[in-house]
Amino acid sequence: MTDEELQKLLIEWKERLGLQSWRIKLLTNCRPENMADPEADGCVDYQESSKTARIELIDPIFYGERVIPYDAEKTLVHELMHLKMSLYFEGDAMLERVSHMILDDLARALVEAKRA
Repeated sequence: MTDEELQKLLIEWKERLGLQSWRIKLLTNCRPENMADPEADGCVDYQESSKTARIELIDPIFYGERVIPYDAEKTLVHELMHLKMSLYFEGDAMLERVSHMILDDLARALVEAKRA
C-alpha cells in the first residue's frame, strides 16, 4: 500500500471514528529502529490536550514471517483507536496489555466490516 493510499485511509478513518478535530501526522514505511517501539507494527504518540498525534507504521518488508499477514489499514485503525480510547486505558502494565488486545480486536472487526 502506498503512502498516498494510507494518507487517504487516515482521512477516511478519522471521519469514521469521529477524530476530525485531531491533527495527525502519519509516517509510513518506517524502519523498526526509527520507530518509538521497534518491536511494534505501528506506534502512536499523542497529546490529548492539544489533540495532536504522530502515527508510525512499519515498512512491510520488516514485518517478517508471522502467523497473520501485515495489514496496514488494520494497524492504522488500531493506532487511531488509541486516540479514541486514550482516557480509558491509562494505568498499570496489565491494563495496557488488555487494552492492546481489545483495541486490536476492535480494529480488526471494523476493517473486516468495511471490507465485507
